[in-house]
Amino acid sequence: MTIIATGIAALFMAVGFAWPFLPLVVYPFNRWRGMWAAVYCGITGFIAGYVIFRYSHHMTGTFFQASVYTSAARIAVELTGAMERFRRRRPARVRK
Repeated sequence: MTIIATGIAALFMAVGFAWPFLPLVVYPFNRWRGMWAAVYCGITGFIAGYVIFRYSHHMTGTFFQASVYTSAARIAVELTGAMERFRRRRPARVRK
């Protein structure tokens, strides 16, 4: 039983460490899918960071909280259209 609990804890910590970078790299060439992925990552990060792992002895909650900020940055970039010039310069064969 302790092996299963340790495995689940390690999985949550691995996801927590990678989660703040997820909104920045998901769907880089699709504006609206990237924005909705950032919204999903932000909501999940808020729930996991501020509710589930709030009193954790590990820093897992901090990484989920950081995803809220990176998600907000991605949403702001997508809503303002700051990356559209870069996306237009990429050839169509790369975007597929």
